[in-house]
Amino acid sequence: MRALEISLRQEVTRNDAIAIMGWMEDREVTRYLNELSNISQEIHQAISRVNMFIMTHLFNRNGSFFVVCGEDNEPIGFIKLVRKVNEAEIVVVIGDKDKWGLGLGTEAIIQGLNQAFFNWRIPKVTAKIDPDNVRSIRAFEKIGFHFDKDLACTKLYSMTQEEYIRSLI
Repeated sequence: MRALEISLRQEVTRNDAIAIMGWMEDREVTRYLNELSNISQEIHQAISRVNMFIMTHLFNRNGSFFVVCGEDNEPIGFIKLVRKVNEAEIVVVIGDKDKWGLGLGTEAIIQGLNQAFFNWRIPKVTAKIDPDNVRSIRAFEKIGFHFDKDLACTKLYSMTQEEYIRSLI
């Protein structure tokens, strides 16, 4: 069986925003996210206020936002990379529940790491993961992230650029 391919796209269209808004209204999708509870309403307000096809600027306010696209270039999720001083934090969401369990989250993480490590030259990427989010923990550990420490409500995982490059060899 051929592996499904994904790509990252920085351009966020109105249709992407509508899809993201729908995912953010789904409790099953947002169960482990630290997003504001009214994020879907904020997206809806932004869509109705801004009469533009491209909505990229609205999603890149607190970091770099990428739409995760399936083979047909349709949105299936998103990645957010937030730059810190010497690291970046990654958030990955596969919002299309029909695509869950296919390894697309793992592939999205890899593509996000490529962006952070090779384009931005960031030395370390971290992920704050809810301890009950077993699928996410498994995806990050599969790539080579390691547990750093317990935080208030999450676990901190990280990977350095050097560790990532070693894993590619």
